[in-house]
Amino acid sequence: MQDLLRQAQIQLDVLGAKIATGSFTMAAAATKTVTDANVTAASKVIAVPTNAAAGTLQGGAKHLYLSAIVAGTSFTFATASGVAAGGTETFDYVIIN
Repeated sequence: MQDLLRQAQIQLDVLGAKIATGSFTMAAAATKTVTDANVTAASKVIAVPTNAAAGTLQGGAKHLYLSAIVAGTSFTFATASGVAAGGTETFDYVIIN
């Protein structure tokens, strides 16, 4: 994934965009707030499943969506069904500004 991110950063630099990356483990809850000062109100945040539990979550009714952004502070993912995740799902994320 790092090679892909480097290639994407080169292309985004040409366009004047920036990326930031990180990872999180979904809480055993219906939402997960991730602290990252790189997020802006206009950011695009993409979550990529990194284990089987996360892949299963993304393939079902609990699929994550970006539910909130607090510019310069954090963003929140929520399950589409409103039902708690298992708490073992791991994700990498990319913020595009």
